[in-house]
Amino acid sequence: MKKKAIIIVGILILLGTIIFTSYSYVRVKHWDSLILPTVKIENEDLTGKTKKEAQKIMMDKYSSQVIKKKIDIVTKEKKYTLDYSMLDAKYNINEAIEEAYSYGRGMNMFQKYKAIKNPVSKQIKLTFNYNDKIVDQMLTEIAKNTNKKAVNSTITMVSSGVFNVTNDASGRQLQADILKKDIKSKINGVLSADAISIVAPVTEVKPKISEAALKSINTRISTYTTNYESSAEGRATNIGLSTESINGTLLMPGDVFSFNGTVGERTAERGYQSAGVIIGDKIEQGLGGGICQVSSTLYNAILGTELVSLERTHHTISSGYIPKGQDATVDYGNLDYKFKNTYKYPIYIEGVVSNRNIYFNVYSNSTLTNRTYEIVSEILEVTQPKTETIQDATKYEGESEIVKTGYNGFKVKVSRKTYENGKLVDTQVINKDTFNVINGVIKVGTKKK
Repeated sequence: MKKKAIIIVGILILLGTIIFTSYSYVRVKHWDSLILPTVKIENEDLTGKTKKEAQKIMMDKYSSQVIKKKIDIVTKEKKYTLDYSMLDAKYNINEAIEEAYSYGRGMNMFQKYKAIKNPVSKQIKLTFNYNDKIVDQMLTEIAKNTNKKAVNSTITMVSSGVFNVTNDASGRQLQADILKKDIKSKINGVLSADAISIVAPVTEVKPKISEAALKSINTRISTYTTNYESSAEGRATNIGLSTESINGTLLMPGDVFSFNGTVGERTAERGYQSAGVIIGDKIEQGLGGGICQVSSTLYNAILGTELVSLERTHHTISSGYIPKGQDATVDYGNLDYKFKNTYKYPIYIEGVVSNRNIYFNVYSNSTLTNRTYEIVSEILEVTQPKTETIQDATKYEGESEIVKTGYNGFKVKVSRKTYENGKLVDTQVINKDTFNVINGVIKVGTKKK
């Protein structure tokens, strides 16, 4: 009896299993061509939908909205419209539906049955694609119509110490990177409205040289003059050309003046001529000779201010047109004279040649004139040159030839005394220069007449 009961129970279990398996198979088979329960794309429940039905639902909801969508970009001057149709914009609806349909296809029958009976929500996100180059093209157009260069104020001297200052004007600059980021965030955002409006970010560009700054130039703060009346015409020409190149130079606060950068290369094509130049321990003929008097004159005009000289080299032979230790030699490509405008005001340099004199005047704000400066050149040591005599059998007795001119050697200290409202407040050593002695060489004849 007990054995019979066990057999009956076994048969019932077997029948139950067959019935459950058959039921499960039928139920699962029903979903073979359908999307499983609670599978969603962007929260759109596609339970029990075929691929075709799901595609229609998603296309109706998203593609139609994309076609109608547009972004208005507004500037002060104009409104620009970016239609999504221009962007070739679309969602990856087909790929998303394929992913939704494929969900659960790899399960066995019992796993799939469980997924149908006790579904777990499956969320699928859409990806939005568009032609980014169209955005860049529109940004280029907006920038072209929006951007405007700032206009610097200019200054010209109309007569000695009298200036004409032109108006400045601010410019504007589209912040293209910020705008592009904003546009992309709106494109990729929720399609909640047919149109979105963005105010294009535009910043004001102030001129580097303002009218107010140039109008602060109202007085001469330093001047220096040297004479070149004994110069040959070639040297005088070089002095005139280089002085004219510097005339009208404007330096804003923080700007650095370079003599070589301002005057440029001294070439015959630019009108420079051959004249005496110091080369090593000799004076020889060279293109552009004489311009060191211009750089030295300017250097002394700057010494009469608090402006900082950054690069300055003295000659190997002391010059007669300037106090010892107050010269500044230049050689294009090798030696330069540089100084920096350390004032909070701009400075204007006037360079003039007249009656064989070089004049350099430095103009800035009148508040700087409460200080005046005295430059003192002190000779600490003088060394007399020796003369080497060479006997020359090709010359007659009594004849001689200077092979090399000798020059005194000097040790010099240059100081600047600063007076404020007429009272000495500071004494500063500017430089200590050493001019090495240059010995002379002379040939004397030994040939009998």
